[in-house]
Amino acid sequence: MRILELTKDELSSPIGVIPVGSIEQHGPHLPLGTDSMIAEAVAEKVAQIEGLLLFPTVYYGCSVEHGDLPQVSIGDVNFLNMMGDILESSVKLNIKGLVLVNGHGGNTDLLKVVTRRVNFTRPRPKVMLVDLHEIGIFSQYRDLHAGTVETSLLLYLRPELVRLDRIPSNISFSPFTFTLITSEKGGSNGVVAEKVEPSKELGERVFKEMINFVMNRVKEFRSVIT
Repeated sequence: MRILELTKDELSSPIGVIPVGSIEQHGPHLPLGTDSMIAEAVAEKVAQIEGLLLFPTVYYGCSVEHGDLPQVSIGDVNFLNMMGDILESSVKLNIKGLVLVNGHGGNTDLLKVVTRRVNFTRPRPKVMLVDLHEIGIFSQYRDLHAGTVETSLLLYLRPELVRLDRIPSNISFSPFTFTLITSEKGGSNGVVAEKVEPSKELGERVFKEMINFVMNRVKEFRSVIT
């Protein structure tokens, strides 16, 4: 159920899901909307299976960690306030709970803060943050940004948007990227990963793993709030 397509009298689901992404560079081979597209696809599938109320994707995230590389970013305080307003005002939809499906690592810490604020200061809605980067395959492939895993996901979800001929051949990154230095200084042409060797098969496997990961969290969440 897409919230944009319902009338006020058709709002019946007690749990909503909000995909959260970014608009930022993903190397020379992936589109700027990569994080948003992945989060959106996962949220759409989970909403369909679990009967959740699907909110529009929050495309704008906090991408300061990419320095002067191409991005459309919201400052950290503004992002916190924006997400807080969205979550708190959703109580008027008779929502009991909201699941945030986050596809952008730069949003994670901020979403943890706003989730705590809402959960501990208001009776409703309860909020659960599900970060897609928590699944182990990202660390297994040492893919921090635009590497094998993300490229494989886009190759499976939106193959027409992947520029395979533009994948950088020589890649290296600093271990301090995203903690002390930006991807602009600590990556290779915007890529922060050990390598970029994508396959559609890997993308499908990771996508299904993400679906199961989010669905398991939703089931836990549902048992607490209903």
